[in-house]
Amino acid sequence: MSLANLKQFSPLSSLISLAYKEFQNKQSSDKLYRANVPLIKLAIEEGFTLQDKMLRDSVDALESLAPFGARRSNFERRYLIDERTILDLPNDPDKLAYGY
Repeated sequence: MSLANLKQFSPLSSLISLAYKEFQNKQSSDKLYRANVPLIKLAIEEGFTLQDKMLRDSVDALESLAPFGARRSNFERRYLIDERTILDLPNDPDKLAYGY
């Protein structure tokens, strides 16, 4: 049964649609994370700082991938303080603790 066929079950289809969109967003976020974190780390290792616009924009994009709420706040406080904490980021988002 496709999502289009579920329209007759309006409340259920809305819930399923939201869950599906969240799943797609997570997959997309994970893909972007995996691509960007190694590049950000490489830039830091080559001497870029958070004052450099390119690096700052990349870190801001990374920050926007984290879910809203406590998890985003925890992620910012743990990993996005300075260049040293950014280097502590795992290259795989699945290796982040649940609260981040």
